[in-house]
Amino acid sequence: MQNLDIDIEWRKCRLSLLYYLSHYVWIQDRIRQEIVKWEPWEHLCQLVKLVQDWHDQPVPRRPLFVIIYKSRQVGTSTTLSGIANWLVSFFESSKVIEQSENERVAIEMLERSYFINKHHPSFLQLEYYPNQNDLIGVPATNGKIITLPSTEDAGRSTDATMVICDEWENHRNARDGFAAVKPAMAKGGLFIGASTINKNDLESFPHEVWRDAKQGKNGFVPLFWGYFVVPGRNEETYQLDTMGLADWRREGEYPRNEKEALSAPKTTGYFNHDILEKMLNECRDPVEIRYGGLVKIYNQPIATRKFVMAVDPSEGRDDPSVGIVMDAQTEEDVACFHGKISLEEQAKFALELYKYYNEPLLSVERNASGLTLIEKLKNLGVNKLNWYYSDKELKKEGWYTASRGISRDVMLNELAEEVHLRRKRIPIKECVLEFFDFAWVDGRPQAVRGGHDDWVMCEAQLGQIAKNLPTGGIKFSSFTKYPIRRQR
Repeated sequence: MQNLDIDIEWRKCRLSLLYYLSHYVWIQDRIRQEIVKWEPWEHLCQLVKLVQDWHDQPVPRRPLFVIIYKSRQVGTSTTLSGIANWLVSFFESSKVIEQSENERVAIEMLERSYFINKHHPSFLQLEYYPNQNDLIGVPATNGKIITLPSTEDAGRSTDATMVICDEWENHRNARDGFAAVKPAMAKGGLFIGASTINKNDLESFPHEVWRDAKQGKNGFVPLFWGYFVVPGRNEETYQLDTMGLADWRREGEYPRNEKEALSAPKTTGYFNHDILEKMLNECRDPVEIRYGGLVKIYNQPIATRKFVMAVDPSEGRDDPSVGIVMDAQTEEDVACFHGKISLEEQAKFALELYKYYNEPLLSVERNASGLTLIEKLKNLGVNKLNWYYSDKELKKEGWYTASRGISRDVMLNELAEEVHLRRKRIPIKECVLEFFDFAWVDGRPQAVRGGHDDWVMCEAQLGQIAKNLPTGGIKFSSFTKYPIRRQR
């Protein structure tokens, strides 16, 4: 190759990360026992474009934070090593920090960078000095790649162009490690946390980052790369690749979609996941949205229909509140409100739906915030004959678990039966998705760590009070011998 051609190729590589990866990065395929060229798969190009756009900004750059949840063997680690090599090989004074879960993984991370450089053509090969288990230096550009274990202060008080956390879920000090490097990243750096899923801990720091990223709260770009993102993969290859693995490990290490990856394992799920899949496919968009999406209408009211309404309240700071209106005849949810909203807003939305749906039988869970909400709704004019009561004297409005002999286990078991028999009809996607995260945890049915149960408990409450909806003036509860009086 002539000097002019060499210069042109070098400049092409410097200008385009994709060009460099596609033309000059070779990797080890240990399954096929081959050395193969990096391939521009669509999902990898998505990350490459994000990095290129970040790098092309004028200095000082806006920082870029990326979190990737992925299946195994989708090209993530080698691509991250290729990006690291590009930065230290073509740009002055680049510094890449690779945080690893242990020393063995740290060595493997640096070995990938060394391999990539070794298999460059001679005009791209650079001398590495020093070349150690935890440090590669590039004298030609004053660049370096450093690996650090996941500790509380890994990377603290240091500058960096890029920080990589590979298999982030396995970092014992993930939260503190990120806090240590974030100030340097905020100056315009690039942070990429990538990992398979730990199905045994759904409240890990990376899970928290992912949930907030999906809601647009933390500035992270969330990328999900399931098993089928690699060209040529299909159901047959999936069965071969996951043969012999326990269900929970298969779902975590080779997830086929985001929901499978991030929900409780099927084997511990409280509700039948196969049925939930069918219910999810039947969910639909609301016909009307109010208050920026906090209130959703799925079916308009019918004057001759009876409805039931349940509210699972909250203080509005940490946990969301939820209210659901159900058609008593079809057992289908027709409206809801949901969100981390104040008690004033909960009262406003509940009253609006109460009036809109023919003043249904109404129940609010009698917890600390629920008692306040009940008083607000009473003061706003909810008819005393339209309340569900927890006591036979008809003085305690609202739902109280364990009253009338109904335990938490009973109401959840009956809800699970309704779901299993496909009698319960839920068009609300957010609600059904939460059912996937309700599981047997520590021998008790509850939300997985890091999840919520507000939709589930509200649906369970709704099912119980629906039993007490009278067709006439007086109905006897199936749990007690005293009447519940109600005027229709």
